[in-house]
Amino acid sequence: MNVILIGARGAGKSKISRSLSKIIELPVVSTDSISVYENGGISIPSYVAKNGWNEFRNLEYSILKKLENANGIILDSGGGILFDLDESGVEIPSIRKIDLLRKIGRIVYLERDLEELLEKVKGDTTRPDLSQKSSYRTILEKRIPTYIEAAHFKLNVSNIPKDEAAKRIRSWLGI
Repeated sequence: MNVILIGARGAGKSKISRSLSKIIELPVVSTDSISVYENGGISIPSYVAKNGWNEFRNLEYSILKKLENANGIILDSGGGILFDLDESGVEIPSIRKIDLLRKIGRIVYLERDLEELLEKVKGDTTRPDLSQKSSYRTILEKRIPTYIEAAHFKLNVSNIPKDEAAKRIRSWLGI
């Protein structure tokens, strides 16, 4: 069994995945860490600046294909893992990635209040700029329905400690 954590930047996917790992004793695999590793240590912002968002979304898909037959992992996915770009460069839900994620494991959407997310990612230079055209708020508002639709389970993690969130996920998994 695999557990996949999805959600916006700043939702707590990395911290909660590590807490969950301690209580269900499965290793954490990070799509963002794999993407940096596969590109010789080039950071995601540098990769996106050089190659563009479309190439990064294709890289994410290739990482998911490599994990397709994994068993017994917690997948800490990047905030945009459910998305691709259309021909004009507009972000759209990625059916190919959503279908693959559902094949890989049980998807948990970590929901957090919008204002809290905006505050958490403000000024974070370790993440690439999502758009020159839209605010992060606008991007989030468009993404949230896809997060909800793709998930098997939704957990609002606003105002709960990461260890409590991990316990709730374990309970939902029935282990």
